[in-house]
Amino acid sequence: MSLVLFSIGNPGPSNRHSTGHLMLKLLLDNYSSTVKQLVPKSTYSISSNNDKSLVFIKSNTYMNESAKAWNKIVANEKLPTDSTVIILYDDFENDIPLVKLSKFRKNESHNGIKNLMATMQNETRYQVLKLGIGIGPKPVQASKETMSSWVLAPFTLEQKHIIMSQSFDLCLFYLQQIAEAGGEIGDVGKFDAKVKKMWKKQQNGNE
Repeated sequence: MSLVLFSIGNPGPSNRHSTGHLMLKLLLDNYSSTVKQLVPKSTYSISSNNDKSLVFIKSNTYMNESAKAWNKIVANEKLPTDSTVIILYDDFENDIPLVKLSKFRKNESHNGIKNLMATMQNETRYQVLKLGIGIGPKPVQASKETMSSWVLAPFTLEQKHIIMSQSFDLCLFYLQQIAEAGGEIGDVGKFDAKVKKMWKKQQNGNE
């Protein structure tokens, strides 16, 4: 089983909307002994270990054009057919440092996920899952304009520290569990709940 980590977000300055890219970089740094730095290829950047059991891909398009990057990836790259693709993105429905594994929903509210949905929800070559990294709490009763400004604003130093420590540790734990299961995770909701329970037990044991 190959694990393909695919981050989406806007190019340019780091902000809440580029949390997926931040997490990809943190994970890439963690595996730097076996995976080289990303190589830019127009709409995306890519790197992998020697046997392609672990592939890192960063979309270089704007968030609402994420499908353009994915279409170029599948056209140009020979991803293993047993790949589990994990989309890394900023999840404004969950608070920092929560992380959630899920499939596409009928009514996606995230512009990047919505853009990818038409292309990837019926993908038959690979298993596609979303790993949302909580960036909330989001503004209460926010208008569309308020939400847009909020996701494009940077984290506070404290929030970024939590993302880079607690959120990162939890993302890494999720990926380890997916790898140990060989990508055979069954019901995604149940798997997500199981991982959360295991994580909580591990954290309580370390206190």
